[in-house]
Order: sequence, then structure tokens, then C-alpha cells
Amino acid sequence: MNRIRTFSNNPIVPFAVCMLLVSAAHLSSPLNASGPLPSLGSMLQGVVLGLIFSPIAVGIVLIYRSSRAINFAQAAIGLVPATFASLLVIVWHWNYWFCMIIGLLAAILVGAIVEFAFVRRFFDAPRLIVTVVTIGIAQILLFLNIEINNLFSTSRGATNGSELPKPIGLKFGIGTTNFDGHDVMPMIVVPILFAALAVFLRKSSFGQGVRAAAERSDRAALLGIPVRRLQMMVWIIATVLSYFSMLLYAGRYQLPRAVPLGPETLLIALAAAHISRFEKLPTVVATTIGLSIFNNTMLLEWEPIQRDFALAVVVITAIYVVRDRSTTRVAAGSVSSWQATREVRKVPQELTSLGQVRGARWGLAAILFAFVTSAPFWLPPSKVFLAITIGIFAIIGVSLVILTGWAGQVSLGHMAVASVASTAAAIATTRYGTDITIALLIAALVGAAFLVAIGLPALRSSGLSLGITTLAATLAVGYLINPVWAPWFYKKYLPIFDGNTQRPTLFGAHVLTSDINFYFFVFAVLIATIVMAKGLRRSRAGRALIALRENDRAAMSYGISGTGSKIMGLAFSGAFVGLGGALLVFLQNDIFFTQFNFDKGLQVFSIVVVGGLGSIGGAVSGAVYYQLVTYFLPGEWAFFATGFGLFIVLWLVPGGFGAAAGDLRNMALRSYATKHGIRVPSLLADTRVETAFVATDEMISAVADATDLSDDQIREAEAEVQP
Repeated sequence: MNRIRTFSNNPIVPFAVCMLLVSAAHLSSPLNASGPLPSLGSMLQGVVLGLIFSPIAVGIVLIYRSSRAINFAQAAIGLVPATFASLLVIVWHWNYWFCMIIGLLAAILVGAIVEFAFVRRFFDAPRLIVTVVTIGIAQILLFLNIEINNLFSTSRGATNGSELPKPIGLKFGIGTTNFDGHDVMPMIVVPILFAALAVFLRKSSFGQGVRAAAERSDRAALLGIPVRRLQMMVWIIATVLSYFSMLLYAGRYQLPRAVPLGPETLLIALAAAHISRFEKLPTVVATTIGLSIFNNTMLLEWEPIQRDFALAVVVITAIYVVRDRSTTRVAAGSVSSWQATREVRKVPQELTSLGQVRGARWGLAAILFAFVTSAPFWLPPSKVFLAITIGIFAIIGVSLVILTGWAGQVSLGHMAVASVASTAAAIATTRYGTDITIALLIAALVGAAFLVAIGLPALRSSGLSLGITTLAATLAVGYLINPVWAPWFYKKYLPIFDGNTQRPTLFGAHVLTSDINFYFFVFAVLIATIVMAKGLRRSRAGRALIALRENDRAAMSYGISGTGSKIMGLAFSGAFVGLGGALLVFLQNDIFFTQFNFDKGLQVFSIVVVGGLGSIGGAVSGAVYYQLVTYFLPGEWAFFATGFGLFIVLWLVPGGFGAAAGDLRNMALRSYATKHGIRVPSLLADTRVETAFVATDEMISAVADATDLSDDQIREAEAEVQP
């Protein structure tokens, strides 16, 4: 096994494999002219692209090694200083090299601010929380980037479409492919950047400390290593890497106003990191360059549908082959640190039979039921549509609670499953005229089968494998719902499915054409989904999922089937997200690509973390929060509101809305129990340090009652525990 691992970590191996894939792709292309390989010019273009984006991949690995979190803001943290430096050159006509130094200083400042103001707040939080925080950071930085562009545009004229002047006058051509100074810059800057990084990590005391903290931060702290200071250093280094990557990108392409780290680039970066097991930086660079050559040659010779599908297949295959079965404590701690589940406990049995508690529970349920059932009658039509959307995304959120909260698997492209299931449901209704109940059943079955199919390779590995495979699936299945990429699919299977098509029948009647009726139908499905999810949680299979999430080796030692239980979790999650995707399509009477793309998948992932991974009610509240924010704050301010709001919510309520609601309920129950002299040990176990003396006092009183001590003896015992 060690020899295989060493062989796969050799940077020459993934690069050679990518070259074989390039050859196979070129030979199978109908546009192939001759020869086993494409032109050297197109391959060198792929090398240039790989050099541009390899600093981003290396930055992702460095952040993961230091904090065990995926940094989705890796491109955004460098985009802001790169945009500032580029605009100084374009608008104010300053010297390119002088502005590069200014941008470098700005990148150092941005990295330090991001780490100190945002990331450090979550130093002890689960890594899943930190990962979602980086999504919020990316949205905030995207807002700042847009505002910087607007500021320069209003002061000195438009900057859209402006190009950076070429810093080097060198030009050359290889065949029909021409290269200029912007193509030469990555060939010079990136190797120097990586050489300086290698010397820093190996020779300097800071670099050695970073490597030690990456292995075991807790042990490094005990040895006196300033872990938090080193974390800031890592974020500054990652920002500098991203800055040079974005500056080189701005030179070769037009000045970016939005984050260019789309799903293809992110998939290449994450796949390269996974193949290297987030360890070997040379392997990361070689794999990034190899996959960029593969992607670029297909860009020239293949249709987009073929390119995305082929890239996804390559990545999923790599995850299946290069699997990590490490049994070290470090590896186990890396995976367990992603657990951010904090389940809301039931009302203690000592209080469930009390009339006041039962009355409060039924009263709150009645108020909620009255609000939900009356809402469509007094809300305007647009708000009814919004309420239906909230209900649908709540169903999708419940599916992620099962997958991530209970099964412990991270899904970054969950909406890809929804797209496949919704397409199957749409075909069933438009071509075969099936009832909506049959269509939803088909969507659930297809969603379950599809998620199990793409999840099986990930089950052979640990950590973020499922997240990368679902991200790859987003590219692979995107063409099904995009008529520009696959008009043949729409023409053959969905010829009448457009915005004017009536919604499917319900038991043979066209009663769902009204948004009000569809509102009640969606919420009925939501209630059924919640009931089934709670039933799963109480079942033996649900308890097995929780046991595997907490400690899979210990659970399997007691006879629990790890693979079987995880497959069951994938199936239930896929079925529920399939239901949500089909309902979303039936709501709009059309399939919109933007509803199932990569950005929407990250949004759904954030919804569940904000709501609380251990709470079904939290998933519903997270859906309400996100849909209301995006609805009432359109445009670029929605990026800032959702990003900063995400940071504030996770900072103040790390367990999400569900955990916060559970804490408030327990606080009220604890106060009621104390007032009426009811001893509830489970509530006392939740008390914080400042209430520890009260808990000890009650424990002494219980012992006194059991031993028939006198009142004076009780007072003496109570006095001993007072501060």
C-alpha cells in the first residue's frame, strides 16, 4: 500500500496519465486531423492555463493543511487586490511593475484582515463551519470587487472589457497558435513563486512551524508554536498566491468583475488536491497543469457537453482509484473535525406530561399551523410564489440534514441530483401524461439511484470525496437542463415543456394550476418528508448512521454495516432532493439551468449549515432565511448581505438556528423546572460553567433527601459549594 501511495504521489504519474487522456480525447474527436496528439500550440496553451490556476490549487491545499477547511474564497481573496492593481494600470496609466508591487502589499493586507476579522473567530469551530464561512467571505469580497470597479468606472470612465498592457514585448507562435507577453508572464512568474514558497516552507522557522502545525495543531500549540500567528501567515501566503493567479488571469483575459473560479476550475483544483491527498505540492501543480491541458485541448476540439462530461468522468475515476484508507490518528482527526452536528434534544420525559408544557407545545404548533394555512390567502401572488420556493428548498435542506448531518458526508453539488430527478419527472409528465404523484415517485427513485451511483466511489475514500464527485456531477449532468448545450435532448424528450405548459394533474384533476393549491400541495409534501425523516432518525438504520458518523470503526466493530448504512443514507437523501427538484420544475413550468447550477448547490449547502445540520427544523429556518434575503435584496447587495449575514449567524450561533431555538427552549424549561422544584438531570447537563454551582446544589439536595439529612446539614452542604 505504501508503494502504491508513493507511486501515485509522484508528480510525473498524474501528468503522464493526463497526457494519455489528451491523446485518447484527441483521437476520438471528429475534428481530429492527424496524429495521436493535438498541436503543440494548444498543449502549450493548456500549460499556460495550468500555470495560471495552479497557485489557486496550491493555496487551497495550504489552507486545508493548516486549518482542515476548504477555502471557497481562494480566488476572491486575490481578485480584490489584483483588480485594484489592474485598474491603477488601466485607468490611471501607472507603471505595470510598480502597480504589481502595490497589489502585492494590498494582498498581504487583505489576507491578514480576512484571517483576523473572519477566520480567527472560528478557530475552535468544526471545519465544516469554517468552510461555509469562506463561502460568505467570497461573497463579501465579490461585493467589494464590484464596488471597486464601479468606483473607477464612475471616476475615470468604463473599465469593462479593458485589457492590461503587455508587460513583456516578447511574441512567438507555434503553428497556428500565437503567444504574447501575457502568455510568457505565467511561465516566468509562477515557477519563481513556487521556488520561493518551497524555500520558505523548508528553510525558514515560520515554514517549519507551518508544517508542524499542519500535522497536529494541538500538539504544536503544546510545544510552544504560535499556531494562530502561523495561521495568519498561511492565509497571507494563500492570498499572495491567489493575487498573482488573478493578475495573470486579468492579463490573458479581460479584467474580471466576478470571481473566475467557476466549477470547472474549482473541480480541477480540488481534484488535484485530492489526488495528492492534500500533501504533495509538486503533485498538485503537475495534476493541475495536466488537467488544464486536457481541458484546453477538448475546448478546442470538443463540444462543451463532451468536455464537461469527460472532465467529470476523469475526476470521479481518479477519486475511485486514488482512495485514502489512512488509519492514522491525524487522518481520523481530519475527518472528524468536519462534524458540525449538534442535534436538538427532545423535551425531557419528566416534563412532557405536565399540562403547562403540553399546552405551550400545542399552542405554538397551532399558531404555526394557522400562519402556514392562512398565508396564501392574505399574501400577494409574488409572495405566495416565494413561500412555495421556501417550502421546496426546505425539502432539499432535509435531504442534506440526512446526508451531511446524520451520515457525515459533504455534498457540494447536491443540486445535480435534483436536476437529473426533475428532468425524469418532467419527461414523465410531458411525454407520458403521468399524474404528479407518479412523477414525484419517479423523481425520488431516480434521485436515490443517481446519488448512490455517484456516491459509491466516494464511500471507498474518506473526507471530502463525495463533495468532489457531486461537484463533478454538476458538470456532467448540466447539459440535460441547458437547451443551448443539448438542443437534441429538448427536441426529443421535452418538446412541449415550457413556461406555458399546465402543471401535472393530481389524481386526474387539474387542481394544481392555482398557486394557492400548489402551495398546499408542496407543504403537504414537506410535512410528509419531515415525518419520514424523523422516522428514519428514530429507526435502527438512523441510529446506525449516527454511530458511523461519530466513530465508524467502533460502530463496525459492533456489527454495523458501514457501507450498507451509508448507501441507505445516500438513497434517502437522493430521494428527498429528487422530490424537491421535481417540485421546483413544476412550480416554474420549465427547467432553468440557473436553478441547478454550481452556485445554487453551494447555496443549499450553506442553508443547511446556517439552519443547523442536526435539526430538521433548522433546515426549514435556513431556507426561510436565505430565500428572504435573496428576494428582498437583489443585485450586488445580496452578495454582501448573504455573505456578511452568513458570517454573523455562524459566529453568534455556531450550531445554527436549530441549535439556538433548542437552547432557548431548554432555558425556558430549566427555569420552569427550577421554579416548581422539578429535578431534570438532562437539562442540568446542558448548563454552562456559570450555572455549575446551581447544578451541584440540586445534586446535594437530592442526596440529602435520599439519606434523610437534617435541614442544618443540608445548609452546611449548600454553603460548601457556594463561590
